[in-house]
Amino acid sequence: MYSKAHGAISLALGVALVAAGVTVVHPVFVVSYATAVGVLVDLDHFLWARYNTGDWRALRYVLGTPRAAFTDQRSIFRERDLEPLERLLSHVVIVGIAVPLTWLVEPDMGLVTGVTLYAHVLADLVEDVRELRVIR
Repeated sequence: MYSKAHGAISLALGVALVAAGVTVVHPVFVVSYATAVGVLVDLDHFLWARYNTGDWRALRYVLGTPRAAFTDQRSIFRERDLEPLERLLSHVVIVGIAVPLTWLVEPDMGLVTGVTLYAHVLADLVEDVRELRVIR
């Protein structure tokens, strides 16, 4: 799933959490934080691509062509740069670390982190299942 979709889902969750009474510092912070967390968790893709290929080609490409991150995400990674299970594995590891840490800082922030990252992983799983059906 691409950043635009994750951003939209995370933004909607941030608004829903504010409507439910979660206000950590300010409602705008909750919505902004949820949106950022829901999109930035995908930075782990660059680490997997580096691990799998032995070079930083994908990261160099995005740094050299930043608009690709917004307009042409398909061009960032090659087919063998990262596998769905690797990506999901690192997302689950990130969730397991980020949620307790943010909960210790502020329980409402831990809630926002947990809900947002859960939705991100769930959206990725749904997308992967849909792709598997198309491939079969």
